Amino acid sequence: MTQYDIKAIFFDVDGTLISHRKHAVPVSTIHAIARLRKQGILTFVATGRHLIELKKLLPESLKFDAYLCLNGMYCFNHREVISTKPIPQDDIKGLLKILDENPFPCTFITQDEMYMNYANDLVAEVQRDISSDVSSTKDISNVLQEEILQVIPYGLDDVEISTVLDYMPHCKATSWHKRARDIIVKEGGKDIGIQEILQYYNLDLSQIMAFGDGDNDVKMLEIAGIAVAMGNGNDNVKAMADYVTDDIDEDGIIKALYHYGIFHETLIK
Repeated sequence: MTQYDIKAIFFDVDGTLISHRKHAVPVSTIHAIARLRKQGILTFVATGRHLIELKKLLPESLKFDAYLCLNGMYCFNHREVISTKPIPQDDIKGLLKILDENPFPCTFITQDEMYMNYANDLVAEVQRDISSDVSSTKDISNVLQEEILQVIPYGLDDVEISTVLDYMPHCKATSWHKRARDIIVKEGGKDIGIQEILQYYNLDLSQIMAFGDGDNDVKMLEIAGIAVAMGNGNDNVKAMADYVTDDIDEDGIIKALYHYGIFHETLIK
């Protein structure tokens, strides 16, 4: 039993687990997650990313009990899929209509695949900023035959995104880059995915801690028993967190775990 009865911890990826300044997960974070699991605390990823990307970004030694991917649209563990939330076909039809009339780069994401209608220099720049490759391009004429869990439009401003959402009335957009958004169903989000994972593991919100740094982490941090914002996080994330820890590159995760008594002595040497 720790000072706080924390049984599970959710970690955002970009800016929380992965430093895009150093293009790596801090060694202290790798050690901390291994120690959490050894103590019997469940560790979960909570990200807008796909597993395809995580396999490239996260070191193989970094193990988690379950994954909340695509902002809660795809939740799974090593045994089974916990939940999925595909975008309704009528909304995909609306998106295809806009793309036909006024094309822009867009990534389509299924449970097993990520692909684009086309890419340009802007897409390459955005993907470099998040230490990721550009997805392959593919003919999207058969997209209605697939279950699309998330789409990512590039290069659209707020007005243009609002227009896209007019054609996708069952969806909403969350920002993770000034030139890119995630579009998912309205009843989705990291907070919804967390609740589905907790139901699966028979846990309560009061028993979890969550770490995040960006706009798509706000809802997750709002519902967590303990909400921790990274020192490199956005001001709106810091404003509603229970605790603002240090920057990712200053061992922020492990310092917060020490602060809350999850670890009783620091691992930082």
